Amino acid sequence: MAGIMPQPSDIVLLHFPFTDLSGAKLRPALVLTEATVHGDFLAAQVTSQTHHLAQVALCDGDFALGRLPKASIVRSDKVFTLNQSLVVRRVGRLRQPAFERIQAEICRHLGCRE
Repeated sequence: MAGIMPQPSDIVLLHFPFTDLSGAKLRPALVLTEATVHGDFLAAQVTSQTHHLAQVALCDGDFALGRLPKASIVRSDKVFTLNQSLVVRRVGRLRQPAFERIQAEICRHLGCRE
């Protein structure tokens, strides 16, 4: 993202590493936190594969900027730490109510306490 730090509620396209680190694939992800001084941030997987149980649907009205080419979901069970060096570009930004809805579902899935 050429000098732009990913921000919470951004949907970014990134080189998503395979779990065995044998390679990576270009995938979208929802940025959940601001990047640390080392460039690390929390993100959730975004996919067009809608058969997953732990999911939050995205619709065009959820976007303040940009859009995704296919109907997609955010996986509330796929949260991970990534580095901003993996980010290729921002493809969109969610409106605050949509972002908060997704945060609440991730917290529910993780068992967060208030």
